[in-house]
Amino acid sequence: MDNKPGQAYRRLWLYAGIAMALGAVAMPVLNPDLFWHLSAARYMVHNLRLPSADFLSWTEYGAPWKDFEWLTQLLWYAVYSAAGIKGLFVFKTALLATSFPLLYLALPRNIGKEVAFIALPLWGLALMANSDLRPENFSVLFFAALLWKLETARRNGGTWPRGPAGLAGLALLFALWANLHAGFAFGLLLLASYAAGGLRRTGPKAPLLALGAAFAGTLLNPWGIGLYSVLYKHAVQSAALSRYLSEWEPPSLLIPWHWPFTALLAGAAALLLLRYRRSRRVPPEHLLTLAWLAFEALSHTRHIVFFSMAAVVFSFDAAASLWEPARLIRTWRWLAVLAAVYLSAVVWPRYLSFRTSIGGEAAGAAAYLEANKALLGGRRLYNPWTWGGYLGWALAPDYQVFTDGRYIFHKYLVPESEAMKDQYAWEKFSDQENFGLALFRRDYQMLPYGQRTGGGMAKIMRPSYLLFMPVGKWALVYWDAFSVLFARRGGPLPPEFRILRPDDFGSAELKLCDGAVGKEAAEGELKDYYKAAAGAPSTREADYFRDWLKGFPGSCPPRVNRPAAPDGQASR
Repeated sequence: MDNKPGQAYRRLWLYAGIAMALGAVAMPVLNPDLFWHLSAARYMVHNLRLPSADFLSWTEYGAPWKDFEWLTQLLWYAVYSAAGIKGLFVFKTALLATSFPLLYLALPRNIGKEVAFIALPLWGLALMANSDLRPENFSVLFFAALLWKLETARRNGGTWPRGPAGLAGLALLFALWANLHAGFAFGLLLLASYAAGGLRRTGPKAPLLALGAAFAGTLLNPWGIGLYSVLYKHAVQSAALSRYLSEWEPPSLLIPWHWPFTALLAGAAALLLLRYRRSRRVPPEHLLTLAWLAFEALSHTRHIVFFSMAAVVFSFDAAASLWEPARLIRTWRWLAVLAAVYLSAVVWPRYLSFRTSIGGEAAGAAAYLEANKALLGGRRLYNPWTWGGYLGWALAPDYQVFTDGRYIFHKYLVPESEAMKDQYAWEKFSDQENFGLALFRRDYQMLPYGQRTGGGMAKIMRPSYLLFMPVGKWALVYWDAFSVLFARRGGPLPPEFRILRPDDFGSAELKLCDGAVGKEAAEGELKDYYKAAAGAPSTREADYFRDWLKGFPGSCPPRVNRPAAPDGQASR
């Protein structure tokens, strides 16, 4: 009877820990690569074979491509076809949550049950860098399972796996892993670390057999040993990738997302050092594993998740050897409070702020291009890197993209980045690639311009794209809250916008008030815009101008409130 309040109190802490852990991995589905993965799955379903060459771009069309995540893509396609984006969110959250019991099993037995209330939130924060929908979600699950089995065998003084059946099971695990995601390489390195660290305890035979079985399993893929060429290419290009892709950048203290990793790095190092000072013994498997995982995590953000998982398990193992469970519980309840504060102040507000997915950002432009494919289809399209996947999914085969997130486009990162430095570099790049269409993400950068009025010169802020896309060469044919689309002159064009330009309505209002543009011409473009923007996520900017135009000329400032130009007259 007396113990029931204490048990209820412990259960309350445990439930809070579970809620925090699930909340840490509940990131919305934002991965810009999602849709090229779905395009690949659609190809497989329709053609009953794996793609062997690019079929989505005009830059690399027909180039060899090893679609090494094909099994993940088919699973996603099935879920997306049945339940859409919401289904994929549930799928990836459940997949990541499945690793929680594996953490519990990997904890030292003498403290596992008592400290689960803080171990689970820390594990959730460790997975946070991988909490979007990515093929790596499967690597998180398999890495956690492998860590649990290896750590349990180490504590029991034995080896894993044992016997032919165990080796066959390990080979099948790595065969499945190699067809889902290339993170199986981290599994091989984890096996190697435990093999080297426990060599004195186990001898060489069992670890070598395990490594051999795992490696043999990875060869059971459509490309055999050729799959390792993809890993080699990523390793060779990793330095360049870290300069242009956020997931390949090193972690930074300036990014709140990376604070849990920094804390785990410092905490794990401190606990292992304290353990060595107290007992002069630290498991060599832990030192080897953390050393190479720390190097990988400090080099590239995308590898944080693997270090963090190992650091959580090893930190609890060190703490269990240093202090009694009762003392750990008292101390770590404060750590649980800090985790809750971090989640409430940093993580959950950020998750709730995501209103539009990558696909949602490009959806308006994609709908416009689809509606105007008779005029614009087949032209060489320039698109932002992160939008290529959605555009390929939505517009193939009428349009082919410039690039998307696949590794075959890594060579375009440097020239594309250089082209965006100034208008001269862009002009040279666009002429060299012979773009017929140019789709940009709206950057909202403004520059001061001088504009003539009847009263002299007015200084106004105008959008930077006016420098990059001169009206004599490019026609603005579509825009919305996220994008602007230009078509190169020289061929048939849908209605273009010379008066109504995004972020440039101040200039349009000045021209109207000064008589350089007629009201009828502005109303005509406004009508064309609403027709073109039927699929746009928002027309708020045009709505504001429509309301302003209703009050014209009374809406003009007094100093330029004069009769407008004859209806239909427009400035060139």
